[in-house]
Amino acid sequence: MRTIYLFFLLLCCNNIIAQHREILFEHVSLADLLIKAGKENKLLFVDCYTEWCGPCKEMSKYVFTQDTVADFFNQHFINLKLDMEKGEGPAAGKKYRVAAYPSYLLLNEKGELVYKFIGGMPAAEFLQKTAAGMDPDNRQAQIFRRYEAGDRSHPLMREYIRETLRMREVKRGQELAQEYFNMLTRKQKATPENWFLFGENNHSRELSDIHSTNFTYLVEHWKDFVPAKGIDSVNRKISGVFRKMTGYCMRGYYQKSYKYKTEDFTSYRKQIKNTQVPDKKSLLVMMDIAQAACQNDTLKVMNLLADNIGHFSSENMDIAFDYIAMCPAYRKDKYPRWTEIMQTIIAHSQNRFLVDHVKTYF
Repeated sequence: MRTIYLFFLLLCCNNIIAQHREILFEHVSLADLLIKAGKENKLLFVDCYTEWCGPCKEMSKYVFTQDTVADFFNQHFINLKLDMEKGEGPAAGKKYRVAAYPSYLLLNEKGELVYKFIGGMPAAEFLQKTAAGMDPDNRQAQIFRRYEAGDRSHPLMREYIRETLRMREVKRGQELAQEYFNMLTRKQKATPENWFLFGENNHSRELSDIHSTNFTYLVEHWKDFVPAKGIDSVNRKISGVFRKMTGYCMRGYYQKSYKYKTEDFTSYRKQIKNTQVPDKKSLLVMMDIAQAACQNDTLKVMNLLADNIGHFSSENMDIAFDYIAMCPAYRKDKYPRWTEIMQTIIAHSQNRFLVDHVKTYF
């Protein structure tokens, strides 16, 4: 391993202006390359891509063709490009939970995942992540081994959930989060280290959106979280979810994800009423707007906004972006109060980006 790192450092320090070499990808089956990797005592590097993926093309054109990258990979790996929508790709994607493109897999001769990382990145970062993953005792490998051995310690579970979601393995991350949630006592759920399950963060969409177990728990036990996170953080999270849901309804995203049910909106209103969010009245109006949007009643949406948006906080006024997507300016003749709504936004919103956007229609 020390030799590999030394080689890696030499490559990074090698200031060669001309770049002529590239990673040599072999055009045979995954099974055959695993056999070859075993014979040569190397790992198999798999570039998981799709034809429509922009970052995949950027990596192939600008990173895989750099001499430092090519030399490192050609010396230390057997290399395979795998179209995730053709041939062996779909099966491999299912096996290794590939859900983002590009994804990079380091596999041992048995086809076991040694390391995985995702995304477009500069050559230096790409080499650094690859070198870290070559260590059979890398951080990911440690997490997986400990979990498979039955370790369910809370720090490990938190790390495993986050790592899985970083790899865009949403379904697996949600399964782990549910397992962890079920392990926690009521008191443990409300601790700062577990706020990531309920609060606003990079994984909120996956862990604590409107229909999630975590959000339902938060909105029903919000008082438990106040001592650790403060009332403002708790209220921001609750308001944010209902506001975002309203926008999703106006854009049609909600209806594509969930079957519309009147009783769901009755439940949302009940949840809001049981909180102490300062914008409770506005959120209840937003539920009326959201429900009208789900029913394709655009005139009712228009009237609710025109009658109430002037009383919304500036943050809640941002649902105007979603309204404009639902009822665009070129169709405003169909909506007699469209201009009234926009003028109210110009007069009261503190979001200069929204105001400037609305002004372009006048």
